[in-house]
Amino acid sequence: MNKIFGIIIIVVILFVGFLLGYSIPPFIHAGVFSDREEKGVEVVIDEETEKYYDNLFKDNDEEDE
Repeated sequence: MNKIFGIIIIVVILFVGFLLGYSIPPFIHAGVFSDREEKGVEVVIDEETEKYYDNLFKDNDEEDE
């Protein structure tokens, strides 16, 4: 019984460590754990991509009619 419980604890610790390894670095990159005023990262979108997303649903509406 103790051997099975130990294996379960090891599997849970490995799984939680794996999840933390993927979730903490983006928070650090965005400055969540820092003292700076503005949190987050700057997103730069060029004009062509912005037009694509602006007109994304317009094309679907015109095809339905």
